[in-house]
Amino acid sequence: MTGVPLFEIYRPPLLSWIITAVWLFTGENWEIVMPLAALFSIGSGIILYLTLRPRKGSLFALGVTVLTMLNPQVFFYSSQIYTEGISLFFLIATLFFLKNERETHWFLGGIMTGLAFASRYPVIVQCGAILAAEFLVRRRLKLLVRAMMGALPTILIVVAAVYLKTGRFQTALPKDVVFSLLPSPYYLVNSVAIWGFAFILIPIAFIFRRTYSDSYNHAFIAWFVAGMLFWSMNVSNQQYRFSVGFTPAVSYIVYLAIENLMKFKTRSDLVFAHQNP
Repeated sequence: MTGVPLFEIYRPPLLSWIITAVWLFTGENWEIVMPLAALFSIGSGIILYLTLRPRKGSLFALGVTVLTMLNPQVFFYSSQIYTEGISLFFLIATLFFLKNERETHWFLGGIMTGLAFASRYPVIVQCGAILAAEFLVRRRLKLLVRAMMGALPTILIVVAAVYLKTGRFQTALPKDVVFSLLPSPYYLVNSVAIWGFAFILIPIAFIFRRTYSDSYNHAFIAWFVAGMLFWSMNVSNQQYRFSVGFTPAVSYIVYLAIENLMKFKTRSDLVFAHQNP
């Protein structure tokens, strides 16, 4: 931003680009850009609510949104100049556009995926999980093609811009990308500290047939599983803040468990119940 050589080239560039763009008009002033993270955080909550309300109703949507935005990790890191808040905004925006039925929105969803990548590189895994789930549920090749048409050029522009500036493209420090096929229990052991006691409801959601029979849920399940597995398999760098990227999926599944419990009538609603032929 200041013309000084970029040594930490593994850091995603979008936040720096946004700050630089603001400073072009205001001059270098950190007090002006400090509210940026909060604005993106507020935008994340609004988009999450607007995504869920048409299908799940206003009460369910409000509950998921409030639980997400009041999560200690989301609240703290989205109120500071960190990449978690801005990446969460573009991740939820990806979900919003891919859940839409309009083909032009699928293209915009791809662009949001590219911008999510530019804001925080690992988020591309969760965006990819959402896209894969939506494609498998709808079985519409146009959705996949349109989304890729938006995502790939955006990602290529980001990679090219970083490469031309630094002479290389690096997504992380080598010491921070040690993966194991055996997931670490770190996020499960610390689940209550990260998400609160509401996390205890997560297993309950998965014992109900309705969780799987309603295809609308599949993107959130894929989002949760992809986020949890990806960060659990990274055994060299584990932090609470990495949970921010899939906290909306956790909140959604928590409320899904509550909804299933409220609608529970007979044992046939459970996945392990015997079905009479």
